[in-house]
Formats: sequence, C-alpha cells, structure tokens
Amino acid sequence: MTTKAVPRKHVFLGVLAFAIIALFAAQQLTDSGPPQNHAGFPWEVTVLESGHSQVFSLTLGQSTLAQAENLFREVAELTLFSAEGSEPAVEAFFEEVKIAGLKSKMVMAIDIPQAQLNDMYDRGVRIATLGSGTRKVTLSSADAQTVRRMPITSITYLPAINLSAELVEKRFGQPAEKLADPSSDAVHWLYPELGVDIALSEENREVIQYVHPDSFTALVAPLKQPVTDSTPQ
Repeated sequence: MTTKAVPRKHVFLGVLAFAIIALFAAQQLTDSGPPQNHAGFPWEVTVLESGHSQVFSLTLGQSTLAQAENLFREVAELTLFSAEGSEPAVEAFFEEVKIAGLKSKMVMAIDIPQAQLNDMYDRGVRIATLGSGTRKVTLSSADAQTVRRMPITSITYLPAINLSAELVEKRFGQPAEKLADPSSDAVHWLYPELGVDIALSEENREVIQYVHPDSFTALVAPLKQPVTDSTPQ
C-alpha cells in the first residue's frame, strides 16, 4: 500500500492553526482570574458607609478567607492558637503575597464564635507547644473548610521592604497620634479613622495592622497601659 504525501503547505497551516489555538487557550487561562496587582496598594484604605474598612479589595468583617485566597491565588496556612489565660483564636498566614508589585507576608484573624473555637480545638489533628507555652493546633480538614467561609476581622501586613517615616507620611498622611511600643523600639503611627496602626522600627521590619475602625481602641489599648517598674527595690 502506498502512502500519499501531505503537502508542506498543509503541514505548515496545520501547525500554525494549532499554535493559534494553544495561544488562545493560554490567554483564557491567564485572564480567568483577576491579576494579583488589582487589589490596590497598602495605603489605599476606604471606610464604607457601613463603617467597615476596605483594603486590598477586602472588606474587614465581611469578606471571607476563601475570597482572600482566591484574590491572592494562594492557600493560607491555618493555625489555632491557645494561650493560657486567653481564649483560642485562629490565624491565617500567607507566606508570600504580591500586590501592585509589592511582596509581603500577611496574617489574618478570622471571626469565629468562641464556643465553635473550643470545639475546633478538641477536634484538632495535631497539637504542639511553643516555647511561650502557647499551644499550636492544626485544624481538621472539615474545620479548615469552615474557617475559610468565615469573615476576616483584621489583616497584619508585613512588607518585604523597609518603609521609611517619610514614605509612610507621604502615603498615609500625618497620624492622629504616635505611641512608643513598650516592648520594642517601634513607634506606632495611629490612624483611628481608618483603623490603621503602623509600627515603624529601626531594628525590625515595619508592620501595618488593619481593623474595623470601631475595633481600633481595643487594638491600641495595650500601648496605652502604664509601664510598671519591675526593678527590685
């Protein structure tokens, strides 16, 4: 049996067509989700009519952890922490987030009723004790999925670059108040109307915390506690 040769022109057109289809498919995949840098800069904080603050396209107290993971295209590491003398709490840690070309780490607190947190603690699949005595609990897969449907109450933003006081003032404006941190060299620049606390330090990386403006007083309360002198008399 003889084989009929395929003209080179047809082969070329077939390869070209395949390449166009592949390119179109890749474009669809690339455009299937929002770009990472569309979420806004760290200083773009908006207080909505409802009183909730919005940053990185997330509304504190309303947006869920699952929405944040979808926005950043990263799965957060979930951990339940239980320290003696305080109620357990769940944190979501993002190892690397890139927004508007800026790399950072993020920690988010999740709004979960305490009774539900106690049950999650009992169902934890692994418990480790840190040096401070705090217990670090790995959630069950079912509880992890439940947490991802819960609202975010706060965001701690840890930039990969150092933020100077000049840059912070240029982007956020003059703070309403500056408070020295009692346990470090940091100075906290406070923006209560936005629910923003920026800790500037010469020795450590800067930290920006975002909360609902109504929760700001509770956030900064430890900074206003009087420092007790523990020096023996």
